[in-house]
Amino acid sequence: MKFINLAKGFFKDNPNPKRINSDHGTLFSAIAIIISENNHGEDEMFFIKRASRENDHFSGHMAFPGGVKEEYDKDFLDTAIRETQEEVGIDLNKDAEFLGCFDDYRPVNPSANKFLVSPHVFHLNNIEVELKLNPYEVEDTVWIPLKILKEMSQNSARETFKYNKKYNDYVFEYNGYKIWGMTGKILYYFLNNIK
Repeated sequence: MKFINLAKGFFKDNPNPKRINSDHGTLFSAIAIIISENNHGEDEMFFIKRASRENDHFSGHMAFPGGVKEEYDKDFLDTAIRETQEEVGIDLNKDAEFLGCFDDYRPVNPSANKFLVSPHVFHLNNIEVELKLNPYEVEDTVWIPLKILKEMSQNSARETFKYNKKYNDYVFEYNGYKIWGMTGKILYYFLNNIK
């Protein structure tokens, strides 16, 4: 619960996240960063493993629930809530408290940087909520203790040469799950801003 209280304080002090200017052809999307407290009183964060699909830039990757904004979504918050329910069956309107928005992110990968991602943070009131995975979109899910994620974040940075330039990435590995790329970057900056 300590981290959730820190997150509430952060969003109270930082109500206006950094927004990225969009251009023609931008695909607006939203994700849900979901935090909850397990039966041992430890804060945990929820991740999905995306199903393997052709023509999906993030096929098989570890990710936060979320997806592209549809015309009928009122706003990005609505997108994050709808996509989470469609992908894993969690009703964030009913089972969670919305804490706030985090800074926008645009993927570095040239084949995916048309996406503009808006992260939304939630506190799930009941970690025992029944999951209903959409097999077309989600292969697996995992809750990872925030204490472990924060410890890993201290040694998660790696530098490679990618996309014809120096590329900084953050990699988290937990029980066979590997979080990297866009999700790794969002996770790293989120964990290191909520203190």
